[in-house]
Amino acid sequence: MTTLLRPVPAPNEADLVRLWPLSRLRPAGERVVALLLAVDGRIALDYPLGTRNQRLLAVHQELVRRPVEAHALCPGCGTDNEFTLPVREATELPPAEADAVARVVVAGVELAFRLPVLADLITVADRAPADGLHDLACCTCLDTPVPRLGADDLGRLADAWSALDPAGSLRVVLSCAECGRAITADADPADFVTRDFDVLVDGLMHEIDVIAGSYGWSEETILALPGARRRRYVRIIAERSSPVRQQAGMR
Repeated sequence: MTTLLRPVPAPNEADLVRLWPLSRLRPAGERVVALLLAVDGRIALDYPLGTRNQRLLAVHQELVRRPVEAHALCPGCGTDNEFTLPVREATELPPAEADAVARVVVAGVELAFRLPVLADLITVADRAPADGLHDLACCTCLDTPVPRLGADDLGRLADAWSALDPAGSLRVVLSCAECGRAITADADPADFVTRDFDVLVDGLMHEIDVIAGSYGWSEETILALPGARRRRYVRIIAERSSPVRQQAGMR
């Protein structure tokens, strides 16, 4: 059996500035899919959710190079708890098989469902969770006709999909820092990766603006510099432009 995960080079900082969707009005899931399509091509539409998650986390580790910090509200006291996504564990989970099929008995009949892929998830992105799950069931069912699935049927199907695609659902169990209550958090890496990519791109564009404004270099030339050199140039320009430095030069 073949898997859908394949080795693809991670984008570099120049790629991210060029390809990252800048509009923060777009949902995080939509923005990361746009990035994967730009980097990996249309094969990204065939990624199941776990492959999307593992790919995003691998790109994050390559570019951001720090842990992915996430948050979960305590349902008891409302405290906002910060925790670190288990990135290494998630990226080491086995990828889904390309021909994986979930089998669920509905009204006494066993039905087969293929794993949803990004192309399917895009079509239900604006639906309410229950409606979206039912639509996914209908479009991935390999048997006809597709009966109406109840909430219990959909729950069992979701569990079957999770078993076939372990990285598709990143569940973290932690204790509330305030009241000690156990919290089970289902974390979507897209939310936190999007936040970190926004911060990274903002920083890179600031460096481009400062250096280009001082030396007239192109964006391409500036991004080709190692990060440490870019940041040093920014410090030199800031020091040269500081009022204290200017006053000292006038004496």
